[in-house]
Parts: sequence; C-alpha cells; structure tokens
Amino acid sequence: MKGIILCGGKGERLQPITYTTPKQLLPLANKPLLVYTIELLLNSGINEIGIVVNENNKSIFQSTLGRYFNHDFQYIIQENPQGIGHGLLFAEKFVGNEKFVMVLGDNSFDTSLKKFIVDFITSKTNCKILLKAVDNPERYGVAYIGNDKIISLEEKPKRAFSNWAITGVYAFDKNIFKALREIKISSYGEYEITDAIKWLLQNGYDIDYEILEGYWRDVGSPKDVVEENINRLSFIHNDIKGELVNSQISGKVHLEEGAVIYNSVIRGPIVVGESSIIKYSYIGPYTSIGKGVNIDKSIIENSIIFDDCVISGVDVPIENSIVGEGSIINNEKGFKKANRFVTGKNTKISLSNL
Repeated sequence: MKGIILCGGKGERLQPITYTTPKQLLPLANKPLLVYTIELLLNSGINEIGIVVNENNKSIFQSTLGRYFNHDFQYIIQENPQGIGHGLLFAEKFVGNEKFVMVLGDNSFDTSLKKFIVDFITSKTNCKILLKAVDNPERYGVAYIGNDKIISLEEKPKRAFSNWAITGVYAFDKNIFKALREIKISSYGEYEITDAIKWLLQNGYDIDYEILEGYWRDVGSPKDVVEENINRLSFIHNDIKGELVNSQISGKVHLEEGAVIYNSVIRGPIVVGESSIIKYSYIGPYTSIGKGVNIDKSIIENSIIFDDCVISGVDVPIENSIVGEGSIINNEKGFKKANRFVTGKNTKISLSNL
C-alpha cells in the first residue's frame, strides 16, 4: 500500500519563517515535523511514499530528508497550489489503481495507523477518514454522524453542529480522483478534500470512519508550532554528549556533541544542537536550540531557536517565540534607549515595556 504526504502549500500563516523553511520541515525538538510523519507511515507498514511539494521547495525537502532517511521517496510537484484536493490530483499517476493512505504534512500524530490501514485494505470501503472530538470544530472539516454512519461533511462551518473534526489522515481508493474532478473551487479559493468526500457520499460510495483515541494537532499557526514543540520535548530523554561547565541542570536535557554550556542555569526539557554555545544565561523549559547557536547573557524559555542564531544580552525573557535561522538578537547599551530592527515581509515583533 502506498502513502501520500501533502506538503505543497505555502504556509502563509507561518510567514516569514516559511519563506525559507517549509512548515512541514520546521524543527520540533530539533527534528523536522515531516520526519515524525514519515516515521509514522514506515512504522505502519507503508514503504512506498510520495511527497507532494511545490516547484520552489523540492530541493529543500530532498536535502533535509536525506539527512534522516536512506529511502527513495517519490517527489511530486504540485503546480500553483490550490488546496488539499488539488494537491492530491497530482499524485494520481503515483498511486495508480491501488488503495492508498494520505497524510497532511503539517499534522502531528502520536498513534499507530496499523489497524486503520488493515481495516481499509480488507474492506470494500471506498474512503475512510480518521475523526477526533475537538472543542473548536469550526477550524476544521467536520463530519456529521447518525446511526454510526457518516451522513454529511462540511468544511470549516461558521457554526458546527458536530464536534467530530476530520484529522489529517485519509484512506482512499481510485474513486477519489473521479470526485476531485467533479467538485468546484470553494469560497476559500481551494479544492477541498472534504467536498470530494461529500461527493462520494452523495453518489453512493461507501464512506467509513474511525475515532482517533490518540494525540493529534494541526500545526498551522505560530502558537501551534510552539505548543507542538512542547509536546515533542515532553518525550525526550537525558542525553549529555556535549560539555557542561559550572552550570546548574535540572529536568531532561539533550545536549548534542560539540555543544557547550558555561556558567548557566538550565531547566529541561530542552534540546541543544551540535556546536552550540550557551554562557551566563538561563534557558527555561520547553526550549529547542538548533546547531551552531550562540547564546550569551540571555533568558529564553518555551521557544524554538533555529540554527546559527546569535542571542546576546537579552535580559528581558524571550518566550513563546520562533527565531529563524541565522537571526541576531542583541541588547545594545547606550545613552539613547531605542529599538532597532532589520525585518522582512510579514515579520512579527512583540515588545515589552520593561
């Protein structure tokens, strides 16, 4: 059975980070989100994987995933991305007439898909979706259930009359491509996979569902990224490969080779990448620090610091933040108290009055 992972979107809600790093490759506990998804598929018995990307980021996916897997993934180009349904159409040749599983690359799961997959393969069902009860169903595609059957579906309703959100895992046979050619573009300017499943339902095809008991998060906003980093850091183990000098350590700490912590206070869980240096600083819980980072006389907690950043003299805490690769944040001392920035399009800055 083949697997499709959709990664063709532009990640507009996460700009400016996603100008250079696709959201599916954002580091969570210093490992790209997509790596967790691929591991989920491989552990569920899916070995033939097609990854739908856009024409601008294929090389980034290839180089990044090549550091984690010795695997021949099929990269499929989605031209002019217009939603999930649009992206899946580009994978039709790859899946052929076989049943297949599709996963959204910006979703995170802590579960097993083995039962979901086996049940679908051995049934005559045309489509199967994985549902999860949520408190805010208006954010998602929603399924309406009656007498243990799906009776309707709706994409991001203004007012949902069901709390069953459609998660980012789907199983289809070839009829989904027929449905995708029948639906029209939505008011959101996209070809919605929810509309295609609804078309199958209305035209007599067999739609099944399973309730997800495990963990799921749609990682779509900066808040989602920070919270998912917290989740992933919750599972790390102590692993000190680097050097600790005159520092106070508590909680779980993963310190990669070549990383050094001098005269600092560290409260885990945190991850520190290779060749990073932390000195005279406080690093609080749920912080991921990439490779080649230099932190001096600063306070950071509950944040994600990408590779090769420099943070110096920041004594007002940096928290709940995402700091992009190669960024420089410092506190300049002088007679004039002022803030100075060099920013790009869609940069987000929050200043303290302290």
